[in-house]
Parts: sequence; structure tokens; C-alpha cells
Amino acid sequence: MEQELVLDKKFDCPICMKEFNSKQVKTGRARFLGTDEDLRPKYSGVDTIKYDVLFCPHCGYAAVSREFNNVTSMQRQVIREGIANKFKGVSHDDDTYSYEDAIYRYKMALLTAMVKPAKLSEASYIALKLSWLYRGAKEEIENSENHNAKLLKAYIMGEKHYCEEAYKGLAKAVQTEYPPICGMDEGTVNYLMSVLAYYNGDYDDAQRYAYMVIGSRTVTSKLKQRQRDFVEKIKAAKNDTE
Repeated sequence: MEQELVLDKKFDCPICMKEFNSKQVKTGRARFLGTDEDLRPKYSGVDTIKYDVLFCPHCGYAAVSREFNNVTSMQRQVIREGIANKFKGVSHDDDTYSYEDAIYRYKMALLTAMVKPAKLSEASYIALKLSWLYRGAKEEIENSENHNAKLLKAYIMGEKHYCEEAYKGLAKAVQTEYPPICGMDEGTVNYLMSVLAYYNGDYDDAQRYAYMVIGSRTVTSKLKQRQRDFVEKIKAAKNDTE
């Protein structure tokens, strides 16, 4: 099913200038099912998150698709010295990307963001998407007939670790960067921060971000209602800890 929803597409690497193929989800083919609380998108038949990083197999440069060509001449030089000169090259022959493939690609994107260096929000959003990948990998195991308990534990720990990294990074980014942040307007960012704060046990900040959403004049009524519903979870969690 998944292989019917993806195709190979050619790209030119802005670092080594070589051409490579990357698998992409076919436009309009995957049916959108909705999002998790932290805005992780879900589609029928394919986890589209696995296909959002472009990764050059020749030099190791990687970035989420919208940032792939967004490099300055100085950043190109730094990436060549910090990544490309040490990279051995990889190959991929399967019809789809497994979660392990995707996690590796995102970790290369995170390394690129650190070497580049990218905005804090960009690196933090990669960490968030890594947490989504680990969750997807966890769900894949939970839905399979043969549970690998050791691997399941590793995926649970991976999701928790990158969720924490995303929260810490975005909390700093919202203080120094102006919206849109990672393509999100201020209301959406505040909603996401509310959820991430809750996931990380920071219930006071979870409420603070939530009330910023609810009190905003520019946030849609749909997002406000979603935030109001989520506030009840925050209040319940706070009551349990008091």
C-alpha cells in the first residue's frame, strides 16, 4: 500500500552539486485523517513525515524539504567541512523508507542544522518531527503480531527525548524569533507549546500558553475550542500532582 503512494523524484544537492533521487509522497494520493494533540499529521496508508527530509547520499547534507535550498555560501563551506568531507556515502534500494531509514535521515538533518548553524526553531522542529517518527515506529510495533519489547522501549525513550528537546528549543525560539515560526502563525505555535509543555510535565506553562491562545483575537474558533478541550487535561494533570 505505502509503495503505491510514493515515487522517486530527482533533486540537485546545493552542497556537492550532484543529482540524487529521494522518495516523495504523491500529491493528493494519501487521505488525511487528522492530527494528534501535538499536530502530528496522520494519513491513510503512509506516514508522510518519513518523506519530508531530503538527504544527499553523496555528501550527507540533509534538511526538511522547505529548507533544503536555503543555504548561504558561508553555510555551504561550513557544511562541506563539517559533514561532506567526512561522509562515506550511502545507498538505499527499498521501495519505501522504513522508520529506521527516516530516523537516520532526520538525525542527519538535525546534524546539518547544528553545523549550519540553522535557526533554533528549525533544529527544534526537526527534533519534534523525530519524536513523531519514534511514535510512529512505536505504534507500528504495537500493531504488529510480534512485539519486540526491547525495540519498543527504545522507541518510547526516543520519542520522550526528542519531545523534550523540541520543547526546550522552541521555548527559547519563541522568545527571540518572530512568527511565522516553522511555517506556523503565533496562535498555532502557542497551542503547540501548550501541548509540549503538558507532555513534559510543565503544567503552569502549559496553562499560560493555552490562555494566550484562548484570549487571542486572531486565532480561529476551531483552534480555540481545541485548546479549551486540552485545558481540561492540563487542569486534571495539575490536580493529580497537588
